[in-house]
Amino acid sequence: MRCGTGWKMNVQRLADLQGIIDVMPTPVFVKNRAHRIILLNESACELFGHSREVMLSSSDYDLFPAEQAEVFHAADDRVFSLDTFDEVEEQVTNAVHCVRTVITRKKKVEIGGEELLVAVVTDVTAYREAEARSRYLALHDVLTGLPNRMLLNERIDQELLRASRRESQAALIYIDLDRFKEVNDSMGHQAGDELIRQFAERLTAIVRASDTVARLGGDEFAILLHDAGDGVQSDEICNRVLAAARRPFMIEQGQAHVGASLGIAHLGSGMADRAELHRRADVALYQAKREGRGCFRIFSDELDARIQARRALETDLRCALAAGDQLKIDYQPLLSARDDRVMALEALVRWDHPRLGRLTPADFLDVAEESGLIVPLGEWVLERACATMAKWPDVSLAVNISPGQLSSDALVERVLKILDRTGFDPTRLQLEVTEHAILDMEGAVETLKELRATGIKLVLDDFGTGYSSLSHLQKIEIDKVKIDRSFVAEMSLLGGSSAIVQAVATLGSSLGISVTAEGVETEEQRAFLRALGCEELQGYLLSRPMNENETGTYMERSTAASQAA
Repeated sequence: MRCGTGWKMNVQRLADLQGIIDVMPTPVFVKNRAHRIILLNESACELFGHSREVMLSSSDYDLFPAEQAEVFHAADDRVFSLDTFDEVEEQVTNAVHCVRTVITRKKKVEIGGEELLVAVVTDVTAYREAEARSRYLALHDVLTGLPNRMLLNERIDQELLRASRRESQAALIYIDLDRFKEVNDSMGHQAGDELIRQFAERLTAIVRASDTVARLGGDEFAILLHDAGDGVQSDEICNRVLAAARRPFMIEQGQAHVGASLGIAHLGSGMADRAELHRRADVALYQAKREGRGCFRIFSDELDARIQARRALETDLRCALAAGDQLKIDYQPLLSARDDRVMALEALVRWDHPRLGRLTPADFLDVAEESGLIVPLGEWVLERACATMAKWPDVSLAVNISPGQLSSDALVERVLKILDRTGFDPTRLQLEVTEHAILDMEGAVETLKELRATGIKLVLDDFGTGYSSLSHLQKIEIDKVKIDRSFVAEMSLLGGSSAIVQAVATLGSSLGISVTAEGVETEEQRAFLRALGCEELQGYLLSRPMNENETGTYMERSTAASQAA
């Protein structure tokens, strides 16, 4: 028998081989030295998209694109000439232009004295697609389709390698959406997800093709700038991101409004690893959030030192709260403007830091607020002061309530438990809260109303520095207002401040609200405030804050003076 190429073959052996490959589910074909197919099974026809008649006696150049055929032809020559087993994963374009990924195994055999090539093909297209899908899912965020932290880290590593050769000027930008939780809480998680998707699209539209936008999780994103240049490029990108975040988001539930805070870290040639780059971007983001959000900050060594100092102070404060012996309370009296009688004592926390010395609230309260330590600190101050005030039963106790305490869970319950443990009369307790704390906090008004219902007096501190003082007086039924020290200090300098103080005093009188002026430092101020009708005065002219022993002595003298009068 003569085959299509004219070569003589052993007919029986060829028929036996055809019978074997016909029952195999895997595509199999046989070629001769002329690179023409002389045998194949139905599976091979299905894979390549040709009929048996078309494929028999055809060469690779008859069946595949020329570039692909050339690769197949060269591989066949290698097997024939070197008598080796060949295995390769490759892509094949079939007759219907469908690209399949296959693993082809080729071996030279001899049948009837003729050298032939047997090829067994495994179609791994579905497996490789599933593998690629798995890798995609492992490297991308499901909600947005953006790269995730893992893929971002891979690209940071590439930039670090370039930086080691002084070829990279990359920068990492951390992005945190402001007020996103409010959208989730008020409009639902579906609305939050839609907002995240839209913001991801806006970010992608801002950057270049060489940059990477990633979602790190929740409302946190990152941008890896492939080339930030001298910093102008990164600043421009940040400003565009801030503008994109400020634009309203149109979602099914209505318009949603958020903002963003950004931190930038530039990749330096001496940077050791990606963890350091992440840390620097996080430090810069932390500073942007501290400064009021809606802005971007750039990492610097000076900024890093400040942040590290704050974090060290937070650690020290935790230790101080646990130990209990570093924290102290000073008391500053509030005097009657009419007869200088002590009306109340304001409790002011002090911290005797083992390394930094005595610290006032201005030195550490913002750290306590940010870390959440303000809640246990506030409880410690209240309980300690209530217990101490048993020595002076005829005066009230004034204690500041911070925004962090006001927003914490079960504030009313905790305050009442402290009063119960110490036996302190609620009617003697004055809780001071700032206008800003009420304005910035949903639910604050209701909490304050609950406190007042127990007999506790409410004091609006720093009165006049907020935005809606009169509405607060109406909503909460404030018992007292404290005129901010800035107005008192400027009374003699600016007529406007004097007018404000007079207006507040008049307002308090008409509403039946007591008015206290703080920051009194001169006799002129005292006389003027007394003439305006302020009922209580507080300031260094009258008394500086005193420790417990000094306060005891002061109270004894004050009591004796009152009795003598």
